[in-house]
Amino acid sequence: MTTPRRQFSRSLANNRWVKVWRRWQRKDVIIVNENHRRYRALECIREGIKDMFEKHPELGVKDNLTEEDFCHIHSKTIKTSQGKKFKFRSYASSVFACIRRAVSVSDHTFLSSVAPDDLEYMEFVSNSRSGQDFFLSHDQQFILKTDKKYYLEFFMSILGDYLMHFQNYPHSLIVKFLGLFSVNVSGQPKMYFLVMQNVFFPVERIESRFDLKGCLGGRYQKPYPEEKGVLHVLKDQNFYNDSIDLGNQRDWFLRQLRHDVSFLRDLGVQDYSLLLGRHELHKDDQQKTFVDLVDRMRKSYAKRKSSSILDKARVLSNQVHHADVIEEEEGEPPTQTQEEAGDKGFTASKRCSTFTSLGSLLGSTSTKLEDSANRRLLLSECKNPLHVIDGTHSRYYMGIIDFFTQYECKQQVARVLKVCKNCTSDHSTVPPDIYAERFLRFIEERTL
Repeated sequence: MTTPRRQFSRSLANNRWVKVWRRWQRKDVIIVNENHRRYRALECIREGIKDMFEKHPELGVKDNLTEEDFCHIHSKTIKTSQGKKFKFRSYASSVFACIRRAVSVSDHTFLSSVAPDDLEYMEFVSNSRSGQDFFLSHDQQFILKTDKKYYLEFFMSILGDYLMHFQNYPHSLIVKFLGLFSVNVSGQPKMYFLVMQNVFFPVERIESRFDLKGCLGGRYQKPYPEEKGVLHVLKDQNFYNDSIDLGNQRDWFLRQLRHDVSFLRDLGVQDYSLLLGRHELHKDDQQKTFVDLVDRMRKSYAKRKSSSILDKARVLSNQVHHADVIEEEEGEPPTQTQEEAGDKGFTASKRCSTFTSLGSLLGSTSTKLEDSANRRLLLSECKNPLHVIDGTHSRYYMGIIDFFTQYECKQQVARVLKVCKNCTSDHSTVPPDIYAERFLRFIEERTL
């Protein structure tokens, strides 16, 4: 039974002015306890993921992905330990399982971090204006991010392209999404959670963090005094006279950045960012022995089924038509089966990408094999190797995030308003080709 004191604490935690006060105080990391407004939803996500991994092995990795895998919805009503029921859904489960395998995240690592038995989540109060919530796993290795249905429909419509990009570029800088889930909790609206790797992991040594969009209008963050436990992210104006000193890794980084930005430009998106964290190289960060070098090369060039030419051919031969994976909010029968959920949950794709022909792919196999070395980074021996690059004097943590925004009518209006507000056209809301060119130029000019 909920006591009046607990009801008051819960209402206080949900109060908008309290949230504003927290932001003003820069208390960026908050433990999600039973008084938190998202506590029930996160507990349901935890129970749903555990149930899926433990009781539904058929939703794991597949060597041959089909159109049905991209469109599949696993839907199940689950009872909590307190006896309350909720509806849990996992979208395109086998596809995300393949992505997890491609980036070397084992089921055990994912489950123990994202859905542990009793460890608490943490909320990261960001300066994002999108209304999204960000929650860290207890070890801070993964982020659970809420998002709007509209943006998730777009993401699922490009999921095949997203997977193919990682197959073509195994060490891409684009952030890795490892799962999409939703929960229906009584008394609360349906919530969608994307699970992604945390670019800033491990966090212990990171000294400075930046969110870079390649423009200056409205891109200044007032520095706050250093304070333990505060995740302080600066912006482009703060980084204007700074640099990224990568030494002999510079060419690989810029080449990969161009491939990633070209991919995003072709998708017609803008407003993405390069997250950048850094700290001075410590002695134990530097591996200079021959054995260390061999281990790093083995790790970097290890063959994975998910990135082989044959796997690419299988995906292409299926001619996957991307579909919207987000089902209607209303009118869903409470006892519908998983198959019915799949039939009702998928509508015709709003955007169906054009795949490279299977013949041209196989015809250029030798070229791709020769070029494969240029697509891979000599990975560091650290816990987050796909987002870590060791430079001349510093270790850098880098990843491209927030690439769900298409340049549509809303953005076109926002472009005009931002010119009036910032008295400059050098802001983040511009067409994808302009955004991509400016983004690349800003980073290239500051990379040594």
